[in-house]
Amino acid sequence: MEIIKSTIKVGNSAGVILPRKWLNMQVKVILEPVNIDKEVVDILLSKGLLRNVLGIYLVGSSARNEQDIDSDIDILVITKNVNQKIKEGKYEIICIDKKELETQLKKNVLPILPMIKEAKTIINEDLIKDYLSCKITKQNLKYHIETTKSAMGIIKKEITLSDETNGKVSDASAYSLILRLRSIYILECIKKNKIWSKKSFLRLIEKISGFLNAYKRYLSSKNNNTLDYKLQKEEAEKIMNYINKKIIKLENE
Repeated sequence: MEIIKSTIKVGNSAGVILPRKWLNMQVKVILEPVNIDKEVVDILLSKGLLRNVLGIYLVGSSARNEQDIDSDIDILVITKNVNQKIKEGKYEIICIDKKELETQLKKNVLPILPMIKEAKTIINEDLIKDYLSCKITKQNLKYHIETTKSAMGIIKKEITLSDETNGKVSDASAYSLILRLRSIYILECIKKNKIWSKKSFLRLIEKISGFLNAYKRYLSSKNNNTLDYKLQKEEAEKIMNYINKKIIKLENE
């Protein structure tokens, strides 16, 4: 006998609810390939949003073929008059109004332009092509530069006071450092007309700081909301100095 079921959350794991009469029997679970196109359309239809959709695109690690079993499936949906984030199972769906997207590309290029550059079309390839030629300018980087300076200022203060925490800085600072470093790395890839990769980014972190501890603390903060102080201030300072140099360069280009 064969039945098809979707997995559900069971504590920190996933499981399948089976008929009670199968108790104490052996079952075979087969992981079926994900039909992303169908599942995304079904989600949007269930939310009553499909009528507003202009284009649907796979982005993130799945678009770059870097996904693993724990990866979310990131989707960009260009819409008419809908701005909304949807979390449904493994799907992280960003719905953005077409006019809002165009405004962001003019005023704050991150994170929309990287999504567009890496996007794989599910629906309406012609629409996404209209934005591929968007250039990085001082105007659409201004917000990123200002917020990065502010973030680095806060981290510098924490590094200065780190003797009070045994020469270590917080996971919150590690998260901010890696997030800002990744943005700079992606911007440089876009300028060189290259697609970024996790492997290449990890090499950059190790080249700058000598270790991958900052990335590990970033993941701990991102996935588990940890508030520990485990990143050596020397590593944090090296990454901070690198980011500051790159920000000065971006301002002067």
